[in-house]
Amino acid sequence: MALPPLIYVPISAFLFSLGIYTLASKRNIIKQLIAVEILINAAHLNFVVFAVSNPAGIDPYALSLVLISLAVGASIIATGMLLIVHVYKTYGTMDLEALRKLRR
Repeated sequence: MALPPLIYVPISAFLFSLGIYTLASKRNIIKQLIAVEILINAAHLNFVVFAVSNPAGIDPYALSLVLISLAVGASIIATGMLLIVHVYKTYGTMDLEALRKLRR
């Protein structure tokens, strides 16, 4: 038996705030990329919960939007990881502060 939909909203809010905190506090590029993925997954959780708990029935448009967003997000994460590996091979660091100092 599934949990009621109102249980998922605080969980999603917690995931969103965790992603914001990680994005604001961590200096490592990989940790920031993971934080962005946590933010997106919190939004996906909200979409799925509200699509399934619709009194008129399950909304297929919201679920298809989440599915397309997951596919696009996976390609974005793969591209981001490719760029991070290239930055690490070129500069030898993944610290954002050190990379910002290289620009000056």
